[in-house]
Amino acid sequence: MDQDEASRLTSDVDATEHSVRVQRLVELAGVLPDSGMIGFSGQAAEWLFEDVKATWLYGCFTSTVLTAHAFCCVQLAGVIRLLPDAPEMPTEPDSLEHLADLAARAAGLDIDTQARLVDLHDRYRAYSAADLHEFERRLERHVLETQAVTDEHPLLVDAREALITSVRLLYRR
Repeated sequence: MDQDEASRLTSDVDATEHSVRVQRLVELAGVLPDSGMIGFSGQAAEWLFEDVKATWLYGCFTSTVLTAHAFCCVQLAGVIRLLPDAPEMPTEPDSLEHLADLAARAAGLDIDTQARLVDLHDRYRAYSAADLHEFERRLERHVLETQAVTDEHPLLVDAREALITSVRLLYRR
């Protein structure tokens, strides 16, 4: 493939995807508050949050879920590190669900955000399951359950929830 062909193909995709990207940008702008950001827990958290937004805008929804999971882990760990030392605090958490529990107990994370983080952890596990002994059907069950309650594609629903969870974590009040 030469540059002219690559340019034409890119322009075709851009034109085709333009209207849905515009809709997702409007939706993103609607979920981002004007103020209340608690700040990023380091450079990795900032880059991951930017990637959560970019994957949402460009329609890479599995990446939105996986990147939101990574962002929330890094962000919560940073919040917990700012607290006074607690000897009972583990060095490394087992999961995002565990981090959410630690943050709820130690940093006053609200129950709604904690529940969203647990749900994001479940979605992450469904998308990244790689059992070596049997095929994991967790994602297929989730897809069927989501299709029963919404007309939207389950992956779009999961990506939207992952985006909202990331925003809520960063813009806590």
